[in-house]
Amino acid sequence: MSTALHELEQAVAARSPIEALVAVCRAWRVLPSTRIALVARGLAAQVPGDPVAGANQDDREAAWLSLAAHATPVDVQSLLASPWSKKPKDAVARLEHLRRLGPDPRIAGALLELDTSARYTSAAGGRFWQDVYELLLSWGSVEAATRVKKSVTTQESASAWTTVRASTIFDPLALRWSGQWPVEPELSPPVLRALEALELRLAPRRELLRGLLAAVHESPALESPKLVFADALTEQGDPRGEFIALQFTHAIGELPMGKREHMQRLVAASGVSWFDGLEGQIAPLVVFHQGFVREVRLETRTPDPSIRAWRMVETIDTASLATPLSAFLKHENLARVRSLRSLRGGTLEELARGGDARTFELLEVGLFGSREFATPAWSTERLRLRGPVDQALWWVLGSPLLPRTKSLQFSLFDGFNRVGAIVAELEKKSPALEHVEFAARPESWPTRWHGSWHLRFTRIKDRFSTLTISLGTEVLADLDLALSSIAPKQLSSVTASTLLKRGPVWRETTRAMLERNLHLPLLFEERVGERSQP
Repeated sequence: MSTALHELEQAVAARSPIEALVAVCRAWRVLPSTRIALVARGLAAQVPGDPVAGANQDDREAAWLSLAAHATPVDVQSLLASPWSKKPKDAVARLEHLRRLGPDPRIAGALLELDTSARYTSAAGGRFWQDVYELLLSWGSVEAATRVKKSVTTQESASAWTTVRASTIFDPLALRWSGQWPVEPELSPPVLRALEALELRLAPRRELLRGLLAAVHESPALESPKLVFADALTEQGDPRGEFIALQFTHAIGELPMGKREHMQRLVAASGVSWFDGLEGQIAPLVVFHQGFVREVRLETRTPDPSIRAWRMVETIDTASLATPLSAFLKHENLARVRSLRSLRGGTLEELARGGDARTFELLEVGLFGSREFATPAWSTERLRLRGPVDQALWWVLGSPLLPRTKSLQFSLFDGFNRVGAIVAELEKKSPALEHVEFAARPESWPTRWHGSWHLRFTRIKDRFSTLTISLGTEVLADLDLALSSIAPKQLSSVTASTLLKRGPVWRETTRAMLERNLHLPLLFEERVGERSQP
């Protein structure tokens, strides 16, 4: 501790950022605190190094190895600024030199950032990553320890590379490091005072970022403040800047699959640090849009509406809410919320009594409760009912919500043979309703509204006579049962589409099944690349 304190005091007294940076790195060598690492990286952002140059990849790697062979702590800035080769053997050669130069918080951060890019996914790459984590854990990096699952996993992973990582990299590490994981060292008061002094040196840059983030929250619908914030983050080496840029590309449907995986790995590596103050308020499972949380699930029963990051949120799953929803939503920071999921009948009744006059895009009700309550001031584009279909129909026909919605949606888990009767009943009893929709899908959150199949009936004049069928998976269980319940005279036109490219056998078999049950010819489309409505 005394050695680390001496180095930190040297850093405080240093006249230049590079001198302070080198001293802080020496302090981390003996006291591997995450807080010290963050200070080191903040100082490193003030003195970026020039990448090693080369006419081609081989020349650049040769020049990199030549510099690394006699590198000083100052040269580490240039070494880490140089792009990594695509060849695992080059990465292994670099790692050996970085091992000689470490322990160093800059190197640890660079290696962990590299692990968000889905690089080196071959068998040789797997050995490289195992060596990387072994090295970082031996240096005492708590950040590396948080990336490794602490128990052997047997769950199926989303991709082949994820499975390889779990079985060949993280599972052996979990066994070898069990009981000896690096933990955050306790910092003495003098060390804390020295760190505070260094953090004050970084305060102007951090104050700039806080100001740019505040501008984003002030105008959440504008894109330019988000892009300016992303540029400032990127200049300081913060991976969130790259994440925001990737999210903008993803939002317009132009992000390749490899980049999507990279984007997901950036999120996984960030933990909750990109929640902008909502950590503890919302569950870790969130949906980002343009780099900021947009769809969230409440984790606390009593959320604090004064946190400005709520201004970015548009969809909230309210399952755990215990406080009045109407008062929460009336706060100015919740003005953009237009979708509420997992509502209970009692919560919806309270919202009807005390809510404001906004128009919701979606209200999703799971537990119905009483259907007799005051007519709300608000309206909703879509009212989604999740529960037994007959109970859902009984509830909505007797509640004041039916005239306040344009589209009524049923999540089907039963009663598939009741689809036709439900449409006919709603046609008679709800003349203001424009659409009736049914979807068969599993219970999960968040999940797309389109599941294995989706039916949308549209009213033309006084009848629900137009049917659109969306097919989301190959397995279309109970679809024929739902279609056969529709009276042939009910429909005047039918369109079917699939969001995924299918083979000719599946297409013809499915077309025959649809026409057989509907007694109508239909237009069959493939909308490859389109995304289903959430």
